[in-house]
Amino acid sequence: MFAQMFAQPPVPSPRHVVRRSVAAQDQPSSDFATGAEQEILRLVNRERQSRGLAPLVSDERLQQAARRHSQRMAAANEIGHQLAGEPELSLRLRAVRWDASGENVAVAGDAERAHTALMHSPHHRDNILDRDYNSVGIGVVSTARGVFVTQDFARVLPEASVEQVEEQVARNLHPLHRVPAPELRHRACEMAASNRLDPHAGMLPRVEKAVAFTAIDLAEIPQSLRKLQSQSASGFSVGACYQSSSTYENPVFWILVVTYL
Repeated sequence: MFAQMFAQPPVPSPRHVVRRSVAAQDQPSSDFATGAEQEILRLVNRERQSRGLAPLVSDERLQQAARRHSQRMAAANEIGHQLAGEPELSLRLRAVRWDASGENVAVAGDAERAHTALMHSPHHRDNILDRDYNSVGIGVVSTARGVFVTQDFARVLPEASVEQVEEQVARNLHPLHRVPAPELRHRACEMAASNRLDPHAGMLPRVEKAVAFTAIDLAEIPQSLRKLQSQSASGFSVGACYQSSSTYENPVFWILVVTYL
C-alpha cells in the first residue's frame, strides 16, 4: 500500500480578497471515478456513525470543487492544497455558504487504501471526524499512479436573503415596533464597501442606540443584539447588506440596527 496525503485544517471565516477569473482548465470534467467517490463517502460516514457522529451529506457544489482540485493534482502528478495558478480553498468553496471548512488530499492505490491511510493520520482523521462539519464533496481521479482524492468538508449554512435576515432581527426585537428605514440598507452596504463596522452610520433622527455587526450564521444574531436591550425604546429599524470586503473574501451579512427614543 502506498499513500501520500496532506490535510487542510479547519478554516475560519476567510480573510484577504483574491480576485480570479475561471479558466477553461478549471471546468469540471465527467471523467471521474464515481464509484470510488461513493465508496469513500460510505467509508467516511461509517467511521462517523460508529462514533455517534451525524453522517455527512454529499453536497454537489463541494463535490465540483473537490473534483476540479483532484483533476489538477492528477494533471500535475502532485498533491497539495493549492497548486500553481489555483485559488486557495476558501475561494474554491465560494459557491457554498459556510462558516467552517477543511480539506484532505491523498493519492493511493485505490479508494479503500486512501481511506485507511487518511484514518491513520491524525490531522486527516480530525477532518473526517469533525463534529462541526455537516457536508462533504469528494472528488476522485484515477490514473496509472493510482487514485487522486480530494475531500472538501464544510459546515454548510442555509441560504438566506437580506429580507430574511432583517426578519430574523425583527423576531428577536419583538414586541418593539418595526419602523421602515430603507436608507439603512444603503448604509449597511457602505460599511461593507469601506470594510468598517460603524454604528454611527445608523444615527438617524430620534435614534437612541445603534449597533453594527456582521453575521454568517443567522443563529449569531441574538447575541449581537444584546447591546440594544432597552426599556424605553419605542421602536427599531434594521438594514442588511450581503457583500464581501477586504476582510471577508466570501460574502457575509453586514447588519445595522437602531432603536428609537
